[in-house]
Amino acid sequence: MMADDMGWGDWSRTGAPVFTPHLENMSRSQHAVWFQRAYSGNPVCSPTRASLVTGRTPARSCIEMVEQHILCHGNNVGGCRGSEYGLANATRDTGDGYISGFYGKWHLGSLSDRGLHSPDCYKREKHENCIVGYKGDLREQGLCCFGNDGHLDVSHPLHFGFDEFVATPGCAASATSNCGCFFHPKPHNTSYCELGHYGKGKSVPYNPCSQYYRGNTTSEGNIQYLEPLDYVTSVDDNDFLVDQFENLLTRSIKADRPFLAVLFFHGVHIPYIATPQIREKYAKLGFDENEQDYWGSISQIDAAIGRVRSLLRRFGVEGNTWVSITSDNGPEVNQIGGNTTNPGRTGGLRGRKRDATDGGTRVIGIVEYPPVIATNRIETEFPIVTMDIMPTVLELVGMKSYRERSLDGISLLPVLRGEQKTRPMEAGIGIHSHFQFGQTNKILDPKTGKYFLPFRCPNDSDSVRLGDVPTNFTLATHGWQFSWAEGNHLKIYGCKSSCLDSKYCNNDGKPGWHFFLYNITEDRREETDLWSEMRDEANAMLRRFIRWQGSVVYSQKTEAGCLI
Repeated sequence: MMADDMGWGDWSRTGAPVFTPHLENMSRSQHAVWFQRAYSGNPVCSPTRASLVTGRTPARSCIEMVEQHILCHGNNVGGCRGSEYGLANATRDTGDGYISGFYGKWHLGSLSDRGLHSPDCYKREKHENCIVGYKGDLREQGLCCFGNDGHLDVSHPLHFGFDEFVATPGCAASATSNCGCFFHPKPHNTSYCELGHYGKGKSVPYNPCSQYYRGNTTSEGNIQYLEPLDYVTSVDDNDFLVDQFENLLTRSIKADRPFLAVLFFHGVHIPYIATPQIREKYAKLGFDENEQDYWGSISQIDAAIGRVRSLLRRFGVEGNTWVSITSDNGPEVNQIGGNTTNPGRTGGLRGRKRDATDGGTRVIGIVEYPPVIATNRIETEFPIVTMDIMPTVLELVGMKSYRERSLDGISLLPVLRGEQKTRPMEAGIGIHSHFQFGQTNKILDPKTGKYFLPFRCPNDSDSVRLGDVPTNFTLATHGWQFSWAEGNHLKIYGCKSSCLDSKYCNNDGKPGWHFFLYNITEDRREETDLWSEMRDEANAMLRRFIRWQGSVVYSQKTEAGCLI
C-alpha cells in the first residue's frame, strides 16, 4: 500500500495531531518492523510509483517527473523500444496461479485512448476550451479526453501482469474521486461532490476530475475489457479501494489461489477531502477546515489499512500475507497565493516534496510479515527504499531478476529476519530530482507580505573549493538534485545552484553543482557538511554514484529504449 504526499511526520507515532490507531497497531504488532529510514524512489509521485512496481530507479525508464513519460511496455509506444518488468509480471510468471489486482492512483500513463467515438473523448470546436474534467489531446488536435494524463500514450496495469485494475490516471480528491467526471460532457454530470473546505458544499469540482477506469484480462492474459466507471464512487475513496481488494480476496480464497494486491491511495494529495463525519471529529478539537480535511484524510487512510488487516484475519490468511505501507514522497508545499498552508509534517527533516533531501524522500515504512518477522522491532538506522519491494517479491516467489536486468533494490528478507544489520555498500540508494532545491517551497512572511524560499542551493561548498566537482557533471535525468546513500549512515546530497538572483549563483555568474556529505543517523536535519573532514570517503562514494549513473544511462538506451 502507498499513500500520496504523506510526510514522515504525518502519523501519530511521529507526533502528528492525527488519529491513526491502525497504523499504531500495525507498527507495534508482533510480526512487524517499523523502518524509521524508509525512502521513496523519488521526491514526486509518478517516478516513485514506477520504482515500486519495477524495483528499478525510475530514471531507467526515463520517468523523471509527473505526466512526462509512460512506464515502458514496448511496441514502440510512448517513445519506448523495450518493456519494464513489474511485480505482477513476476507473480504471473511463477505459474502458481496468482490473482493480481491494482487499485488507486496509477499515474504512469493514460488508461484509455479509444478515440472520438468512445465515451472517453468528445470533439471540441475550434478555439473552444475543454470543460472541467477533460483535457486536450496533444496527439490528435480537436479532441477533449478524460483524465489528467490524456496527453500520454496508454500504459496501464494490465501491461505489467495485473489481472485487473480499478484506477485513475492521475491525482484525485481523497473523497468522491469519480465525481463530476464520466461520460457525455454536455450536459456535465451534476451529482453532488464532497468538496470539504475547497467547495463549501458546492457541486462544482475543485479541480478537473480524475476518471476511474477498470480493466480486466482473460485467463490467457489478453485484455477482456477496459472501460471508464460510469457512476459516482464512494464518498470515502479509500473505502472504495478496499472494496475492490475485498472482492479480489474473496475470489482468491474461494478459488484457493494466492493473490497480489497493490493499493495506491489518492490521499493526502491536493485536493485532500475528508468525509463530513471525520471533519466533525477534528472540528470538535479546534482544528480549522483545512486541517480537518488534511488530518481527516490521513485518518481515512488509516481506517482503510485497518480494514485490509481485518479482512486478512477474517479470511484466515493474515499469518502468511505480506502487508506494507509507504508513501510516494514527503509532504506538499504551501500553495502560492492560497489562503491555507499545507499541514503536512516532515518531523523536522530538511526540505519537502520535490527535494532530494530527507524531508522530500523519507517516508513512513512499516512491514508486517509473520513467516519472517519473529518479534516486533524498530529499525532506526537500516535504510530501505521503494525499489526494495520488487527484489523481495522475487525472492519470496523463488525468481531472479528479469533477463538479468539491473535492479536498484535488495531483498528485505535478511533484515526482516534480523540477520542483516547494515545495508550492503554495493546496494547504494540513488535518488534524482528534476526540480531545483526548495524552489517550490515558498513561505509567506507575515511581516512583509512577501514569499521567501527557506531552502536554496548555496553558491559555495567545500566540494567546490577543494576542486572535487567534476567538470561538466550532469545527471542521468538532467535534473537539479540527487542523493546517494551507502550503508547505514552516509549520504551525499548534490544540488545545482538556481541563479534566480546573483546571491545564489556561483562566482562566475552561472549555476553550478555543489556536493555535501552528511551522516544521516547523527545529523537527520542535514546541517553539518562532512565533505572536507571525510574527503577521501566522499570522493569514493561520488565515483560509485557516477558509475551507477552509467548503468542507468545504459538501461535507458538498451533496456527501456527510451530517451530523456
